[in-house]
Amino acid sequence: MNLTKWASVLIATSLSLSCAHAVFAEDSNEKFAESQQTAPDNTTKNKRDKKLHKQTAENQSNSKSDVDLTAKVRRAIMSEKGMSTDGQNVKIVTVNGVITLRGPVNSEAEKELIGKLAKDSGAKAITNQLEPKKQ
Repeated sequence: MNLTKWASVLIATSLSLSCAHAVFAEDSNEKFAESQQTAPDNTTKNKRDKKLHKQTAENQSNSKSDVDLTAKVRRAIMSEKGMSTDGQNVKIVTVNGVITLRGPVNSEAEKELIGKLAKDSGAKAITNQLEPKKQ
């Protein structure tokens, strides 16, 4: 075979492999997308809470002591073994040393544990508004 025939064979093989990869990748992406749950949308709850003047992330103080206290609570929660994803992602709003905890958790026990971790962090007071899932 001469050089142009080899080049033609090589190009044809490359195109075939590229098409096969594209079909496989598209099929894999569709299966992956089907297996993923829709991300939670808290927009309705956030709007409701704002209207009811409940603590939201917008209320978080930017004072160094409040930011440090919030970070300390988050670290304590994240270091706790067996904490659910919901538990790890609770809202922690600190204003003047007072912590408000909000969001869903897996159980009443998890709610109490997170409240204890917040209290042990040195907060002046805790408002525990965590919502355990019904079991």
